Amino acid sequence: MARILVSEKSYIDELSANQPRNLMVICERLFLEFEEDTPARTMASNIAEKLQDEPDLLGKMLQKEAVELLFRLWNEKEPGMTAEPYVNELQQLKYLGFISMKDENIAVNPEAKDIFYFSMRSRRMKADIEKYDEWEKIIFGMLFYYGILDIYDCYKIFGKIAEYEAAYEEFEEFLLIRIVFWNSGLLLRNQRDMRLFMASREVMNRNAVFDQWNENSDLKFREYTKEEYIKLAVGNGITNWDGIPELFSFVLSEIEDDRYKAMLVMKSIVLMIQNGETYLETVLQSVKFLTEDSEEKEKQLCGYLQKIFYSVPVYGQKGYSRKELEQQTERMFRVIDGGKH
Repeated sequence: MARILVSEKSYIDELSANQPRNLMVICERLFLEFEEDTPARTMASNIAEKLQDEPDLLGKMLQKEAVELLFRLWNEKEPGMTAEPYVNELQQLKYLGFISMKDENIAVNPEAKDIFYFSMRSRRMKADIEKYDEWEKIIFGMLFYYGILDIYDCYKIFGKIAEYEAAYEEFEEFLLIRIVFWNSGLLLRNQRDMRLFMASREVMNRNAVFDQWNENSDLKFREYTKEEYIKLAVGNGITNWDGIPELFSFVLSEIEDDRYKAMLVMKSIVLMIQNGETYLETVLQSVKFLTEDSEEKEKQLCGYLQKIFYSVPVYGQKGYSRKELEQQTERMFRVIDGGKH
């Protein structure tokens, strides 16, 4: 249980207590100038000034869960809280100077509350937080489907399905600012044409994915509905593809009903398939979790894997599953009757 305390630091002092590298990253995302030897306090002052002048940036930077936790800390009547479930959210609040953490205690900065409370409680901010939360889930869903996002192409899909309209410049700015607190991807800029890409850390070989895209340059990204992107994001990259429910039940029975371990096994299998591993290699890696040598169980496992292998989207195939791509090819090349036999 972490105790909730009141910090005695000023807001700028709280900000400047961050690691200089973290301050540099925030400055970069807020388009603030800095040098490698810029003092931490100077960067903190510039960040504080920027956020006070444009508090709406907080709606773009902080995830919805972090904002909800911040209001809970600001209004907390209890002396403590369990911090473990909120590690990511607490980290976000720490980087922006709202709190500090030491010896498992959480110190809330009162000056930050005085500065930002009412702007963050405004109707506009609430609407922005909801809007950007939807954007984030759609983008995460795209990242799980495609592995690497060509931001411009994904923006075109995004524009068809998102509830809130956005110019491309706003969409790109959101990515550049929000990614500070994302653990799931990194931004890449093609220096020749300046196109922006976002790559999932779950992609094992980015060059191989780009090579496959180039080999299938006529193939457009597989488009899904908004609900499908969001569902995949909420499911951490796993949804009810053919064979998934059955395999999960099978795995769960093999590892003594430990749902967490079962999900780790499921995730590792899905990632092998999405990264383009062969069916044989997927089977060889997957049988390792079986608790006993059993020909019957191996046969049962292979039956589930065969379904999943053809139903899970593959990164190098722009979000198409192997089965869908086969169907695409069949539609492109039809047998024409006639001629000599």
